[in-house]
Amino acid sequence: MLEVRLLSISDVVRERITTCTDHARLDDWLDRAGTVERAEDLFRAGAELDQE
Repeated sequence: MLEVRLLSISDVVRERITTCTDHARLDDWLDRAGTVERAEDLFRAGAELDQE
């Protein structure tokens, strides 16, 4: 989804997404991938970074 939207995806972001095994978290990221302005914003929950 991020690539389709032509967003820049850093190696760090790509690694975090591809190594995640939590299906609920992946579903959340997929839902948000359509609206974020930057790929890094997937990991934001309010003003705090979402920690795995």
